[in-house]
Amino acid sequence: MQISARGDYAVRAALSLAAVHPSVMSAQALAADQDMPRKFLEAVLADLRRAGIVRAQRGAEGGYVLTQPPREVTIGAILRAVDGPLAGVRGMRPEETEYAGSSENLPRVWVAVRAAVREVVDETTLADVLSGKLPAHIKKLTTLPDAWQPR
Repeated sequence: MQISARGDYAVRAALSLAAVHPSVMSAQALAADQDMPRKFLEAVLADLRRAGIVRAQRGAEGGYVLTQPPREVTIGAILRAVDGPLAGVRGMRPEETEYAGSSENLPRVWVAVRAAVREVVDETTLADVLSGKLPAHIKKLTTLPDAWQPR
C-alpha cells in the first residue's frame, strides 16, 4: 500500500487536532506543528471538512476542530476522506476485477490485501496513535522479525 503525501499530511494534521481536542487550532499552527506547507495543508483540511471529520471555525479564535472525539476517528476514515478507497486495481475496486486463465483467482488476493489494510487502519484511532497504545493485533504486526525491514 502506498500512503500519499496527502494521506500522510491528513493523518498528521488530525493527530495535531486530536492532541488539543476539543480546542481549535489554526491552519497556520497546524502547518507549523507538523512542518507542512500551509497551502497544501489547507487543501487537505478542506477534504477533511467535506468528509465531516473536521469543522472550520471562523473568527479571531478560528481554526479547525475534530467533529468527534479522537477515540472515534479512525486512520482509515481520514485516508478515505483525502484519497478515496483504500485499495484499487487499475482504478477499480478489488471485487470488480475479473481475470481468465491462470489469473482467475487473483481477485481474491486483491480483496485480501484490502481486508488486511482495513484490519489495521479501520481499527486504529487517533487516540490509539496519540497514546501509543495500539490494538494488540496491530502492535503484534510491528514486532514480526521482518516488519521494519524493506523488501
